[in-house]
Amino acid sequence: MMFRLGGMMNIRFFEAARLLLAIGGALLAFMGERYFTGSNKHWILTGAGIGLMLLGILAAAMCLRFARREGFKNELPSWRLSIVWQVQIVASFVFYLVYVKVMGGRPEPDSLLTKGLLVLWLCLFVIGFFMGIGTEWAQFNNGRGQFAEPQRVRLAAYSWLKVGVLSIIIASLNYTAVRKNITWDLSYLKTTQPSPSTLKMVEDLGQDVEVALFFPTGNEVLSKVRLYFESIKDRSPRLAVSYFDMETNPLAAEKFKTSRNGFVVLKSADLTERFDLGVTIAGARKGLKNLDADFQKALLGVLQKKRTIYFTRGHGELSWMGDDQTAGGLKSIKLLEAYLRSLNFNMHFLGVSDGAGREVPSDADAVVIIGGDQPFLPEEARSLQRYVESGGKLLVMLDVDMPMENSIAQGVRDATKDPLVSWLKEVGIEYHANVLANATNYIAATRTEADVWFIYSNVFTSHESVQSLARNEQRAALLLFRSGYFSTKQDLAGWRVFDTVRSLSDTFADENRDFKFNERAERRDPRVLGAVAEQNNSAPASKDAGKKPGRVLTFADASAVSDALIRNQANLVYFVDGLRWLMGDPAASGVATSEEDVRIRHTNTEDVAWFYGAIVMVPGLVLLAGRFATARARRSRGRVSVNSSGKDADQSAGGQV
Repeated sequence: MMFRLGGMMNIRFFEAARLLLAIGGALLAFMGERYFTGSNKHWILTGAGIGLMLLGILAAAMCLRFARREGFKNELPSWRLSIVWQVQIVASFVFYLVYVKVMGGRPEPDSLLTKGLLVLWLCLFVIGFFMGIGTEWAQFNNGRGQFAEPQRVRLAAYSWLKVGVLSIIIASLNYTAVRKNITWDLSYLKTTQPSPSTLKMVEDLGQDVEVALFFPTGNEVLSKVRLYFESIKDRSPRLAVSYFDMETNPLAAEKFKTSRNGFVVLKSADLTERFDLGVTIAGARKGLKNLDADFQKALLGVLQKKRTIYFTRGHGELSWMGDDQTAGGLKSIKLLEAYLRSLNFNMHFLGVSDGAGREVPSDADAVVIIGGDQPFLPEEARSLQRYVESGGKLLVMLDVDMPMENSIAQGVRDATKDPLVSWLKEVGIEYHANVLANATNYIAATRTEADVWFIYSNVFTSHESVQSLARNEQRAALLLFRSGYFSTKQDLAGWRVFDTVRSLSDTFADENRDFKFNERAERRDPRVLGAVAEQNNSAPASKDAGKKPGRVLTFADASAVSDALIRNQANLVYFVDGLRWLMGDPAASGVATSEEDVRIRHTNTEDVAWFYGAIVMVPGLVLLAGRFATARARRSRGRVSVNSSGKDADQSAGGQV
């Protein structure tokens, strides 16, 4: 009897210990992989977690052994199921570590082996997780010894196993649909609406513009296009919109140089722009979604002459030339170059071999400097200074990799600072090459501690160059990666300086670049990210009064307009609006609207809410609803049973009487 009692106590001890070991080990392994990647604690926590889970499996095996020795045959299937789901969880962590090792530093799986490992560890974890929920839930309410109900535990385990398999199927279908771009458009079609920038352009027209739409009568695409143009044609008396069928209006087709239906043609004086939509809904679907952007580009093409922009080179600047496979799009501006060309800009390079050390070409409407890790020669800096002070326009986007101390061997006479940066300081804009970080509000892109350098900001001033962003600050935020910051001084050396963009108030300068906030050496403060300077030539006593003032626009992060970040529309709006302000052409502020999908990024705070909401809150609500429904069903069955028993007892008593 004492031996049997001791066996029961051993079973209960191992039963309680195995679940604590399994859950605690899984949490330790998760923390090691999620929060301590790259540190010394990573492998310690992960290894300890897997070790605890293995001890949990051993404890479940001991429960199985004691149950078999005590003759509790009804408990054996339950303990076997418990061992199975625990083994699956441990195996998933092991395969995950193998997957991470094989992947190395690659952002996503690109081989059959890595894809297979990814699917394997995910499937094992999901199946083991759901099977464990069903098994342990039933085990908690299960009897012991000869009162155990193996069929009940088995049924619960298999039911939750089906939930896990169903989750895998749904996730696989969703992943396949995204990768293969398979969608079901339940709204069928949505035509974009005129953006505020397009409406302002139309309202401010200074010359007559004819818009000719060539579509067959009663065409289904024409009915969609008409909605757009009817909403803008009354905005200006200088805009005339006409509809033609090329087959019945050959003279109009000749006038607008159109060979077939489906074209939208804009004509002003001797300039003509056109774009093709097609005459079928299937062919026009993408064109209708981009209608506002295409119309704005065509309108700019007939309204203004080509502007010429010079991009400096020879100092490691971002460029649209060459290949950027290793930098992940952070060193390329191919998307920006394509967009500027669509806005009717001519773009050329300006380096030492192009005469940058002598003077800026006379046809330059603006000079743009984007990044760079090498200093400017003093002759180049003086050339740019003369250009701006004579009424030129300069857009400078700096980079924290720009060296602030350079040797004479690099060709810099002043061995302490870059001459261009020194001149900006004289103007009133001082650059600080310390990386800004934010431990709370950042973009979770790589899931590593370096993400704290991937910050965002929607703090805009009322300056003209950021008006469209300021009006939409609740929806628009600039993305920055490894950004420096400025400090500005007002009314210095005949310049007026204005802040345009500031960081969030909890941002700090990560001076030692350890990705952490040091309370003793660092402080959280809003920092200036963007600033502009304009010559003060308006004073009547000034000898330059009435002369066109020089303008400078600066931003603290060159990667903001790289291919990696320019897809964020706010970044593109900032650059385009700033360029228009520089050249004195702010009429069309903002970027045309488009209904095309863009990649969605979440901040760290949003990711936490979405993550725990998806894996905890939603399943928890489902479980609570199921528990409530089950309890009600049991109470109903209990009342029916009592009523039936009472009725039978009354009938029996009546028979005895």
